[in-house]
Formats: sequence, structure tokens, C-alpha cells
Amino acid sequence: MPGKKILILGGGFGGAKAAITARSLLPVEHEVTLIDRNARTYVCGAMPLLIVGEREAEKTSRSLGRLAHRGVNFIQSEIKHLDLASKTVRTERGVLEYDYVIVGLGAEYNWDAVPGSRDAHSFYNIDGARRLRRRLSRFRRGRIVIAVSSTPYKCPPAPYEAAMIMRWHFKRTGASKDVDIHVYTPEDAPLPVAGQSACEELALAMAKRGISFHPKAAVNEISKDGRSAAFTDGSSMDADIVITIPAHRPASVAVEASLTGGKPWVPVNPATLETSMAGVFAIGDLNMVPMATGRPIPKAGVFASTEGDLTARVIASRILGTEPPPAFPGEGLCYLAYSGTQSGSVSGRFLAPGRPDVKFTRPSVSGMRAKERFESDWRRFRI
Repeated sequence: MPGKKILILGGGFGGAKAAITARSLLPVEHEVTLIDRNARTYVCGAMPLLIVGEREAEKTSRSLGRLAHRGVNFIQSEIKHLDLASKTVRTERGVLEYDYVIVGLGAEYNWDAVPGSRDAHSFYNIDGARRLRRRLSRFRRGRIVIAVSSTPYKCPPAPYEAAMIMRWHFKRTGASKDVDIHVYTPEDAPLPVAGQSACEELALAMAKRGISFHPKAAVNEISKDGRSAAFTDGSSMDADIVITIPAHRPASVAVEASLTGGKPWVPVNPATLETSMAGVFAIGDLNMVPMATGRPIPKAGVFASTEGDLTARVIASRILGTEPPPAFPGEGLCYLAYSGTQSGSVSGRFLAPGRPDVKFTRPSVSGMRAKERFESDWRRFRI
């Protein structure tokens, strides 16, 4: 049997896991190739700690080139076009053919969705996080606004995590009483996917720390100097630092290949993550897997990793003629650090019938150790 060519587009949580699993399951005559424009990827969940100096960039990243040690072909190149008809992918370095393709290109940030957001701060990429870190290192007095542009967005706990970590940071520096922190979101509660009791606990935790929470108010404009924000509820607020959670949209390569089918995200078979096109899979932040509530499963790296592993197993079973793997379980967790020393978590079965079966774990020192182990395992490609 001639060898098959498996292409994996994107080296995030899901893409890297798919490459490792596919390579481990398939004989050497089958090619496994991963393409990403970046040589290094960063874990978004560590950025709230990085911006206050509790993480370093090298400890929040991993080199995709190391996948070569596991037998994966890694190509660092910009992906230009996915042609479903000819089963090819065009990159800056040439055209590659495939028999199966896993699209893990994630979400892009639409900075133009909120006028002025390019002039504000954000920690949703490494360059923005480094810039914000420099600003916070000098900050001693004033107002900080953290503003969500729209939902869904990846790392759902991030706005609340960042607010509480910054409060902890300023308390350490002796500036806490002189720093006013506000969080705005279009949702009606903080982290609603975690359930009502968790929302109430999280709201109370922020209130105890003097963090003002503003629900049902998405940011829709930021002044040119980045010092004022306007919101969809008609309010506005001046601030010394405005931090946005940018609007998310599916990767343009997937949209241009018509994988979204006119929908906001790529629809997939929830059991296999296969798109409407046979042999084409979409994983991670790019796809839409609905929960019982009709809302999409959270855009979190742990789900992308599980999806990457599953799609690789589905492909291997088809190539080898073996039994297909069990369906995507929709189980996972997100950590929510309250400080540099304590972390809680949200975990459970997000695809449970009726409604998500989710557990909220309160912050603890052991929770932070678990978060640190998670990040360490991610750097070592165990997740």
C-alpha cells in the first residue's frame, strides 16, 4: 500500500498533539507534516502571570522544531491557500499534496472590529504581553480597564484571572490602594460556562479585591490615545491603561476554503471533528462543537489537544483498517489563577446531555502547582 500524506496546519495545542499521535500510530511510509508560520508557540494561559513578571517568555513557549525528534516533518512557512478540490496546500515555500488534512489554524484577532483597539493594550499575543508587562512594571497609580470585545474568545477565565493577578501584584508593590481595576464583558456573569454558583463565587472574589465588574457591556470603541473606552451599554470610562480581549474570527485560510459554510466557525461532526469534506478535519479554536445549551464548547487549549489526538486516531484507523476511536468526549479543564501562588480551576464534561456538568475548584497552593505542572507538560509536548 503506498504511503499516505497527512498535513497538519497550525502548531498550537491541537496541531502539535495531532502530529505526535499520528506519527506514533502510523508506519514510517506514511508522511506526517506540520506547517506553522512560527518556529515557537506560546501558551495563552500563562500570559496573565507573564504581564506581572511571574512568568518568563521562554517558560511559556516551545519550539516546534523539536517535533523532528519524534519523526514529524516541520515546515516553518506562511500558509497561503487550502485547495480542497486538488487536495493541496500552498505555502510561501511551495505546494504540498495531502491525503488527509487537519486544520488547526485557530482564531485570528480582528483588531479592526473595535476602532482604536490597536492603540490599546492586550496580552493575547507575546508581543502585546511584553509591551503590557513593561507598562505595568512602571505603573503605581491610576485606573486599569480590562474590556472584552465579543464572545467567544479563547481562554475564557483570562480577563478575570488577569484582574485578580494584577491586584495581587500591586498589593505586593504597595500600590494596590492607588490602582482602580474594572472588568467589562458582554456576558451577563463572569465565566457563565462554569455555572451559577461558580459565577457568584468569582464575582464575590473580585468584589473582595476591589475589582469592579461590569456585565452586559462589550467594548465598542477606544480613543485614539488609548486612554478611554466606550461600551455597548452606552457608558464610557477614562483609564490610564485599557486592555482589550480582542474580537476573534476563524483563520482566513479556512474561511477562504469555504470550510465555515457561511457560519461564524467551522462546523464539524462532533464525534470525529471531520468537516463536511471527507478527510478534512478542523480542531481547536477554529471549529464549533455545540454544548447542550447550544453555545460552543469553550475555546481552550486542553480541548484542542484532545481533538488533535482524536483526529489523528481517526485518520490512523482509516489508513490501517482498524476500529475507529471513541467519539470526542468534551472533557477538560481551565485553570484560573487568583495570584502568583494560588489557582483554581473549572473542569468537567462540557458535552454532557442537558447541560454541561462542570465543577469549580477554589484557589489553592496545590492548584497553582497543578497549573505549573500543566504548563511544564505542555512545554514537553505531553499535552
